[in-house]
Amino acid sequence: MSGPQPPKITTLNRRPVIDYVTKDYEGFRQGMLNQIPLLLPNWTDRSESDFGVALIELYAYVADILSYYQDRIANEAYLPTATQRRSVVELLRLIDYRIDPGLAASVWIHFDASADVTVGGTSLPYRLKTAGVPGEPDQNFEITQEFSLKQLNSGIDLTLSAVGLTALGAETQSIELKRADHALDAGGRVYFEEKRPQPDGSFKIRRSPMLQIIQIEPAGVNVDRITWLPPLPEPLDPAKTTLKGNNVVATHGESVFDEPLFIGDGTPGQRMTLSRKPVTHLIKMGPFTRRRSRPELEVRVDGVLWDEVENFFQSKPSDLHYVTFIDESDSLTITFGTGQRGSVVPAGAQVKAVYRIGLGSQGNVGADTLTVALSAIPQITKITNPFNAEGGADRETTEEAKISGPGSIIAQERAVTLQDYDLLARAFPGVGKAKARVGLRGGYKVVQVYIAPENPTVIPPPFASGALKEALKAHLEARQPVNRMAGVDVLDPIYVPVDISVDVYLKADAGQEAVRKNVLNVLHDLLSFARLEFGQPIRVGEVFSALYPVEGVAYVLLKRLARSGLPPATHHEECDFADVPIGENELAYEGLLTINLFGGIR
Repeated sequence: MSGPQPPKITTLNRRPVIDYVTKDYEGFRQGMLNQIPLLLPNWTDRSESDFGVALIELYAYVADILSYYQDRIANEAYLPTATQRRSVVELLRLIDYRIDPGLAASVWIHFDASADVTVGGTSLPYRLKTAGVPGEPDQNFEITQEFSLKQLNSGIDLTLSAVGLTALGAETQSIELKRADHALDAGGRVYFEEKRPQPDGSFKIRRSPMLQIIQIEPAGVNVDRITWLPPLPEPLDPAKTTLKGNNVVATHGESVFDEPLFIGDGTPGQRMTLSRKPVTHLIKMGPFTRRRSRPELEVRVDGVLWDEVENFFQSKPSDLHYVTFIDESDSLTITFGTGQRGSVVPAGAQVKAVYRIGLGSQGNVGADTLTVALSAIPQITKITNPFNAEGGADRETTEEAKISGPGSIIAQERAVTLQDYDLLARAFPGVGKAKARVGLRGGYKVVQVYIAPENPTVIPPPFASGALKEALKAHLEARQPVNRMAGVDVLDPIYVPVDISVDVYLKADAGQEAVRKNVLNVLHDLLSFARLEFGQPIRVGEVFSALYPVEGVAYVLLKRLARSGLPPATHHEECDFADVPIGENELAYEGLLTINLFGGIR
């Protein structure tokens, strides 16, 4: 007798599916009917009205359901075939991988102040929201750290305050200002804003990037030289330009102060699940660990602040530690110590949690949309966000986690091979695509990592923010072997638009509008950010294989498949198509799509 056989893995709709049992209702029913002559030869009535046949059909019905359950349980027990988020979460916990909960966006807020003021204490968090876009919910942002504003820094008119300034050209790194006209400090953030009047009475506004003041030094009698980085990328007209200070970082989310109290009962490993979700997460600063982000959460037991740790392995019995876990529905649960690893919450102790909720790509609001202050500070007269909010990322999908989870074991938190850099970069919050290669910097070998931000909502996709690239660079360099490379360069990719033009011939009974919509959706999917990877070419065969299954399509003629902007090829008669090669640091995206329909019903 042969031993047990491993389960057979088949593919359904390009997904692996384990099929332990191939029987269905008809199979079970027929199998039982086939046993009747062997076990009960006197039973000769096989009609549907026979009571025994009715019982067999009932048993077959139940067996069919149970076999389905058996298949589903088998599927959910293995990471490649699991479909439920809960299954993926629990399976990845076995290798100490936590699915990325997402990130909250951050944004610079500029304040106009009528007097000097320091905002802190009970005035925090300072709350603001978007001005209200029709059809979209308002997004709340907060400043949670104390900050100071100076009336002089609200707007420094260069025509009045700058000394000897005749031009503000590209690569400019310093200007001289009258000391009495500014209250800037080294380390502060500023930007230049140019307002050009238009014939219709409006203004065209241009802004420099946010700049960091690196030095303020005397440059004469009552004159200071202000030096910043990075240099200005483009020239500005000093006569129409203002220097803006009073800039503070706000993050997406809303504080929750009314979480119900949790009363300890003195048992080891007590758990407390927060009532609201999703909890705001920000990129963790300082030493990097396997968890890339941290929740905005404070836990106090009888007024004493406890500390969050990743696990209790290093916790002593007296340590006031807790760990957090986010389940498949995004609810956050706090787990306290057992008395051997981490302290137990005493019986009758009051546990108070203060946290923030809100994260995801919806926090990436546009410039000049955060103009409504929810906190009343009399000295603040006007607020706005001069730049787009950045860094907001949705939670990791189950399909992404199936790659990142095993990848964390392969990379083992060290960057040796190029595959390690790829996996570590893709697992970093806010990164959607990544590709590593060896390059040169000043004659020395470096690892060049090209990244694209996750969940882009525009075409072409945007580039990653400077903060994200710096954080990823530090994360990767901390995991490099000593003296292996000169460092890591995190770079922007080259986005390549690809044009597709097709002539679609319809079946006689097919509606043109429905077919056009379906064909367009197929082409959108073919060139979607989610489908394409760095260096992935667009092949002629992929276009045909995607379009022919569309309902109502008789046949397709491909007229153009090429990079946007390339002149038509002359070696093809009436068509211009070929496989589109994509470089290893390039990422294709949707260019011009042209669909010509012939036949069918208008």
